[in-house]
Amino acid sequence: MIAPAVGYIIEGSGSEPAQVYDCNVPNLLDDVFDLSDNDSVYYRDNFLNCAHHNFLSLPSASPNSPIGISIVLDKDSKNYLALVRTQAGNERVKIPVDSIKASWWRRIFRTGPSPYDILKALGNNYGGLKLITDPRISQALMNLEEKQTIKGFKFGILYAQEGQNKEDEMFSNVQTSPEFEEFLDFIGDRVPLEGWTHFRAGLDVRTGTTGSHSIYQRWNNNEVMYHVSCMLPFNEKDKQQLERKRHIGNDIVVIVFQDGDTIYRPTTISSRQVHVVLLVKAVKLESDPNQRYYKMAVVSKDNVPQFGPPMPANGLFKKDQAFKDFFYAKLLNAEKASYTAPILGVKLSRTRVALLKDVSEAFVK
Repeated sequence: MIAPAVGYIIEGSGSEPAQVYDCNVPNLLDDVFDLSDNDSVYYRDNFLNCAHHNFLSLPSASPNSPIGISIVLDKDSKNYLALVRTQAGNERVKIPVDSIKASWWRRIFRTGPSPYDILKALGNNYGGLKLITDPRISQALMNLEEKQTIKGFKFGILYAQEGQNKEDEMFSNVQTSPEFEEFLDFIGDRVPLEGWTHFRAGLDVRTGTTGSHSIYQRWNNNEVMYHVSCMLPFNEKDKQQLERKRHIGNDIVVIVFQDGDTIYRPTTISSRQVHVVLLVKAVKLESDPNQRYYKMAVVSKDNVPQFGPPMPANGLFKKDQAFKDFFYAKLLNAEKASYTAPILGVKLSRTRVALLKDVSEAFVK
């Protein structure tokens, strides 16, 4: 399915005889994105309207700065919950109350640990942090979390007719195949864009400049909107179809649906942003002629960490809910893994540092 290429890692494309793969994988959803559980919701539910401590450091305080830490006593009074914000990202920490050592005079007067005693119990060297008592800090940190919250996921879908091996050919397709349309209906719902009120992935929901419909799916508390090449407007005068490529070329993960048996080259899509491609083909088996099956392989840039679920060497996937769940788990894990690749990781880190810096400089005197 996929030709080897320097700088890329390929999964699921092998010379072994194709075999039907059981997609009922144990713990399939472990570590898969679930946007109902993000740090914006976590901070709002556990910290915002509760008495809690907030610490900040200035960017110049240490090489790891800026840092922001929020600490609250949980509802059972058995643990302190901490949300630690650093350049590398957010971390949730739970500290048992009985593990915190208060200063000797606090123990004598039984006043409990100080905010700095609790901070010290986190175990890392968070020197240079200041306890912020300004009541506006809680809302400022809430705003910071909301600005970093992922609202939904966008993925590209590129249709390739049999024999096509250049991206300009694929982006220029207007007519599709019944197999491709069947696949679209399998992975999501066709929704009208005009007046669309859910996650729109940058598509025009007012004036129709990005087409009339797209494919949308809710899965595992996540909203997914696709940029489908053949549903985006076609420009007869533009050989490269830059309007279509403007959307799909800026997606991190792209699905290429292929008719026929053309070998796909990993360098086909020329984009610094696209890090993972899922190649999908529809097949029928003589032994099961009334059932649709798919073949799927994955190609990633070699700086993207490995991500699950593991792919069989040359698997056949029965079109059913088990494969749909497997497909979405692979799709969202590909996105998550790509966030740590150098190009994307640096962008995300810069954004996070800038947001933390703004809050720190506003409150640390």
